[in-house]
Amino acid sequence: MTYFVDHLKKRIHRRQFAGDACGFLSTPIGKREFTDSHTYILQLEEKDAYSECLNCQSFQVLAEQV
Repeated sequence: MTYFVDHLKKRIHRRQFAGDACGFLSTPIGKREFTDSHTYILQLEEKDAYSECLNCQSFQVLAEQV
């Protein structure tokens, strides 16, 4: 799995599910990182208090009201 790490907000996103609701659009590009290392992700969570984004655990569906 590929992860998208937001170092500004200390949040870990699942790249394939990340979207606008995740709130990373205001994070500068220099504070963004892509990785496929699960070990690195565990280290960020355990040692650096990063958390997984709750918005990108599955596909986001947009529903249009009629």
